[in-house]
Amino acid sequence: MLKETLWHEIDALPESQLKTLREFVQFLQYMAQQKPATPKLSRRIPGLDAGSTWVSDDFDAPLPDSFWFGDDVNDEAPA
Repeated sequence: MLKETLWHEIDALPESQLKTLREFVQFLQYMAQQKPATPKLSRRIPGLDAGSTWVSDDFDAPLPDSFWFGDDVNDEAPA
């Protein structure tokens, strides 16, 4: 049923669009022949980058108001 419908629709296409359709069919055939690229996964080795990063001792400490509002927070009091 689908093939019959496609044939009728193809028959109704103008000649200029038939070339585009042919190129698309060739593209689909090419893609069907290609193997999907599967990346080769290597096993992870823990500890390779040990010591390359650090976290400050005061990481969880609250940030001062000057961080949030800027250093000049007191200088901008409304007049």
